[in-house]
Amino acid sequence: MAKRIKKLTQAQIDRFPEFVEKWTKIGLCTDPADRPEAERGVRLAYEAAGLTPPKAIVWCGSPMSQELTRVIVFGLKEAEIKIGASVWASVGDSVRDSVRASVGASVWASVYGSHDANWLALYDYFGDACQLTDLVAPLHGLNELTRSAGWALPHKGICWVSERHNVLNRDGRGRLHCETGPAVQYPDGWSIYAWHGVRVPEAAIMTPADQISLDSVLTERNVEVARVLMVRAGPQAWRDERVEVMHRDTDGAGQPRELLRIKMPEGQPMQVVRVSCPSTGGEYRLRVPPTVQTCQDAVAWTFRKAGTEYAPALET
Repeated sequence: MAKRIKKLTQAQIDRFPEFVEKWTKIGLCTDPADRPEAERGVRLAYEAAGLTPPKAIVWCGSPMSQELTRVIVFGLKEAEIKIGASVWASVGDSVRDSVRASVGASVWASVYGSHDANWLALYDYFGDACQLTDLVAPLHGLNELTRSAGWALPHKGICWVSERHNVLNRDGRGRLHCETGPAVQYPDGWSIYAWHGVRVPEAAIMTPADQISLDSVLTERNVEVARVLMVRAGPQAWRDERVEVMHRDTDGAGQPRELLRIKMPEGQPMQVVRVSCPSTGGEYRLRVPPTVQTCQDAVAWTFRKAGTEYAPALET
């Protein structure tokens, strides 16, 4: 049995940045898949799980086409799906238990919590920096696959493997973001659109700003998507004859607030309160009952409180 590690040495701690950089590059890589290495990794993973390697490995252009192809071939039979979980679970659980038995709880918590590394990065670190090579050896196949390709869907006799994304756009804080197109795209064209980390429909990004109407903002049910539409449309979207400012003030941090009433084609008017989030810097317009008369009452209502009861020391 491997010697139990209760505390990391300074030399081991000093290697944290090395593994953060290594696995961040792996996760962000947009290079075409290294298919021979990925296929070798798949076979090793099956063997480590005690399963016969697949006779066929099918490559797909994205996780979406991968799943569609699998469903066409197998349908949604539960029996066909289960082996996928068993491959990863058989390998991952056995290694996880072995490493946990050799690493003290306090060490485990500090490494995983501080860096929020994905699980393969964590075991790669313990295997290399802490000399637990034998314990993490069963993960070698999954490591090769992760370094070489995208998603995998293992089944008995066949495994689907996806190409990596070939487009990746992020903002200065590392969040998925692109103002002119997909934040993530795969070789077959499947795309993900995002605005500073918020996943949005394609139209929220690709609709020209001057064509984003007040109605499109008001009818959007997802508050984060509505905020993106508001930001892209700009103040002009609210310069509508239907919009009336009912009240203005500032919040505890000195940020301006507005209570707006919008005349609707049918039924009673809609009221929204404009607020700023100090933690994200984002601006939101939240729908509130037409009976509230001040910004304070409106914000308090979103917390199910009366205006006189709502007085937080810090708003987030």
